[in-house]
Amino acid sequence: MQDLQQKLLCFFERVAQKDPELLGELQEEPGFELEPGCWSFTLPGLHAFLQGHDPAFSTLEYGPFRQLVFRSAINHALKSHGAEITLHKNRGKVDQSRYALTWPAYP
Repeated sequence: MQDLQQKLLCFFERVAQKDPELLGELQEEPGFELEPGCWSFTLPGLHAFLQGHDPAFSTLEYGPFRQLVFRSAINHALKSHGAEITLHKNRGKVDQSRYALTWPAYP
């Protein structure tokens, strides 16, 4: 699980660093929204994306994935990149709400 946690943090750090290849993939993915200043997603959508794009996540069921996200120190890791994960649209349920990785400025 430690390896998965590291891979998850690396993924979010690449987004925070505005990796052009990854942002291009995210922009093409249905259910993700890439806007000036933020990238928004749902947890089920993020799970499906990572399952299809990283073999380490391919067999990870959604429940353990969600626990991995909530137990990781994503915001702590993103702080050094000037980014953070926030609740973007609260829909009353964790799996239906939208979250956003926000940057202070978007080029």
